Amino acid sequence: MRRAFILVGMVVAVLAFSAAPALAQEGQPGTETRLQERLQERWELVQKRIELIIARFNNNQQRHQETYERVRSTVEELLEWARAKGYDVSKLEQDLNTWGSMFAKFSQDYQAFIRKLEEIAGLSPEQAKGSFYAMLREARRLLQVVRQDVMDIRLFYQQTIRADIQDLKEQFPESA
Repeated sequence: MRRAFILVGMVVAVLAFSAAPALAQEGQPGTETRLQERLQERWELVQKRIELIIARFNNNQQRHQETYERVRSTVEELLEWARAKGYDVSKLEQDLNTWGSMFAKFSQDYQAFIRKLEEIAGLSPEQAKGSFYAMLREARRLLQVVRQDVMDIRLFYQQTIRADIQDLKEQFPESA
């Protein structure tokens, strides 16, 4: 019994003596500056990560642009050849224009997404405290729109433009 009282007394003494220095540190001015420095370091890491994401998406956008231009030029060459041979290419022309407007929409949505990421990266740590998560949610929503645009462009080519080209193969030229 006596040992239990001694043990309890020792635990209370250890807790009392260890809590006093911890409580004294809270009011020290060095603690606040260390906290600010740590917050600044973490924000710099976040900014670097966002800049890396922007660079990756710019590379992807450039790849999409090159692919689109390459395929569009190939289809336009086919269109000119078919027109010279006397095929009816009006549907393919119309679908090619629609496809071009879809790519323009993709470019606009993509630029909005990148602007939002740059806006997030440009925040200071103090500004980021209140609005970072809301802006990040908006950027994610814009990313979903961009990804849907890419999917729509791909599907339109696969399902519509290829079908138009196949229809051209089944036509008989007028000037033949």
